[in-house]
This record gives sequence, structure tokens and C-alpha cells, in this order.
Amino acid sequence: MGWGNSSKSIYRKMQVDPISQVGLIAKADHITRLRWLESFGFKWSVENEMLEQPAADARRYHYYDTPWCHARHLVGKECGFDHQVLFNGTGIIHPRCQNCWKTVLSPANFDELMTWKKVEENEIPFACKCGIELRDYTPKQYGAYHYAPFLDEGREQHEIVVELAKKYLSEETAKGVILKRACTEYEIEKGDSASWTLTDEEEDILQLIESRVSYFRVQKPQADFVKPFVMMKWVMWAHAIGDMSYLPYNNGKAIYPGYRKYHEGSIPGLKHDLAILNAVSKNIPAEMAEEFITANDSFARTHGFTVDQLAPALGYNRRTPLGKLSLEDLQVAEELIGEHDEAPGNE
Repeated sequence: MGWGNSSKSIYRKMQVDPISQVGLIAKADHITRLRWLESFGFKWSVENEMLEQPAADARRYHYYDTPWCHARHLVGKECGFDHQVLFNGTGIIHPRCQNCWKTVLSPANFDELMTWKKVEENEIPFACKCGIELRDYTPKQYGAYHYAPFLDEGREQHEIVVELAKKYLSEETAKGVILKRACTEYEIEKGDSASWTLTDEEEDILQLIESRVSYFRVQKPQADFVKPFVMMKWVMWAHAIGDMSYLPYNNGKAIYPGYRKYHEGSIPGLKHDLAILNAVSKNIPAEMAEEFITANDSFARTHGFTVDQLAPALGYNRRTPLGKLSLEDLQVAEELIGEHDEAPGNE
């Protein structure tokens, strides 16, 4: 293991008196206290002694790997840092997050999602997004979120969303609109959102971050060219979960072909269809394949044979489907049958 490489839980048990000289040293040890940020790509700058994100950080570029289409952003939100870095790294719920109120609507299907996307773009003036729910701890398939910085404003937005949902979506969807506080992940990990508070230690860490950490604050809206990519994910998601309400958006066509079913219909009829399709797959015209099959069946019935009995005479067996025959094979077979039909005694 080596010196200084013990488990983090061991170091958290160190008994450092906060008012002792060692305690003052520990508090001034910003590297140790902020070292967890290095796992998110932060590095100490030589120029200003700040923890910074590398210049090549992905947030300098358009981000497209998302299930959401944003109609507009809420000014002052710092989700990239507050959630993805601060909360995921320390479990601290930033005050900005504690003052985030979300009106949540759950579209019933793809059609409602597409309808609500237009509503968000044209009739909702506040920050909002909608898309598919890929999180396995969220028990729904589609979601729409509308953001407010205060509880009072959140309640007002909730009323607006409910009225618009009644106008454009199903009654059931409108009834399900709720107002919640901050992210679902916070409540799962930290408990009832009404009980969230910051400890003195967490407040201290936040102050340290404000003075020692520099990160990109992206307030640019989602680029329009990104949205078609996201929406194609919606179409694929709808198909994957069996939500065929997307079909009218594709002129009634499924984006992937279906499959033939064999549990119904007569077995001879199914075998006939298989034979025709196998022949076509070998560039044999369906009409010619049909003609041969008809002649073959007629010959078998006339002479009291089964088709399987005739198979070896044609050069194939049960393990060789009709599609394995070449056009020349079929032509030879037709000639043989024709000659037999013309023989004396076969009127």
C-alpha cells in the first residue's frame, strides 16, 4: 500500500483539533481539501494558483450527447459544476440548487412529447427542456422540466404548465404535473428536500471553492443544429419501447422492418410462401417459382408422391431449401416435368 496511500476513509478519521496549530495547517492545506476536483480534470495553475479546467475542456465545444432539447436556459444555473462536479464529488447541494424549483410534466408518448416541444418553444417564456427519460431510477419514459429560481415563481409556473397541458395534451398528463425541488438524484441520496441544510464544514468548502477554483460557466443556448440529432434519439427510443405514436411522423412506416410470424396459418401455405421468397432471393422471378411449385405439386398428386419424396430427384433434400436451386435447376425441372406430361398415358 505504501506510506500516504491508505484508504480515504482512514484519513477522514484523523483527529485534528481545529483550534490547534495542526488544525490551522490542515485548514490552510487547500491542495488536500480540493484534491477531489483533480478526478474531474482540474489542475493547479502555475499562473494564478487556482484549480482550473484544462483549456481543451469539452464544454468549450458543442455538447450533443443528451436526451434533451432545451427551449431556453435559466440564467445563473451552473449545473455542470454544481451537480456533475460538486455534488457528485462531495455530496454537497449548492445553494443555487436548493433554490431551483422544477415543474415536471411527463408526456404520455412520443406524440405528446413532440407536441409539448412546440408548446415550450412558442408559448412558455421561462427556462425549460423536454426529452426522453434514460435514467433507470426515474419511473417514466418521457419528461419535460420547467425551471424557476424561487418557490413563489415555481408555483406560478406550475399553474401555467397545467393549463397548457390541459389545452394540448391528455387530461391524465395534465393531472400528473408536479412541482419539485432541485434534482431527483439529490433527494434519493440526501433525503427529503425539505430537510436540506449545509453544515459549517460544507459552507467552508464552498467558500474555498469560490476563492480557489475556476471553471467554465456556459450560458449559451443549445445550438439548433444539435436538436435534430437529439430528436432522432427520441424516434429510436419510441420504437424501442413499443411506442408507435411516432408512426404518423414517418408516414406510417416503422423505422425498422418487422418480422414474419409463423404461429398462424396453414403449414402448407407457410411452406409455399417460404419457397417463393427463397426463390426470389436467388433472383428467380416469383411468377416462375410459382409455376414450378404448381407443376411440382400437380405431378406429386397425380402419381401419389409427396413433395419431400420428389426432392432427391431434383437434386436437393429437406436440408436444402428451394432457394438453393439455381434458375437453371428450375428450368431443367420444368423441362423434365413437361416431357413427362407429354408422355403416353398421362393425359
